[in-house]
Amino acid sequence: MWLNQQTIDAIRIMADLASRWPERARASDLPEVTGITLMNVQKTVHQLGLAQLLETQRGRNGGIRLARAPEAISVGEIVRAFEPTDCPVSFLAGSETEHAISHLLFRAHRGFFQPLETMTLDQLARDPPGRQAARPAP
Repeated sequence: MWLNQQTIDAIRIMADLASRWPERARASDLPEVTGITLMNVQKTVHQLGLAQLLETQRGRNGGIRLARAPEAISVGEIVRAFEPTDCPVSFLAGSETEHAISHLLFRAHRGFFQPLETMTLDQLARDPPGRQAARPAP
């Protein structure tokens, strides 16, 4: 399963905000840190706010921050806010073979989301997957 670019951007924004928790950030500061254009940051932040994953506040002391502590937000929640979560497989298949294929694809779809559900923003911000693999051996 492929994730769209806005989903990837949302994960990057949320990971950056997790590293700042509980401080607020200005949306205009995020492009420099994340490499995401301001327009895309604004669109993504809006969607994250609608999903109640971010708190947004306008004004002099405004900004954005996570709606909950980083250890209480899974990467899966972020992905579900941007990607369809229903399995794109018809279970009204007629033959046994079609039913077996549908069942296999459904299990694969569920398997894709499982690791995302177990990884929290706190874990992602502290020790991103792949960082240990990238470290040189002593």
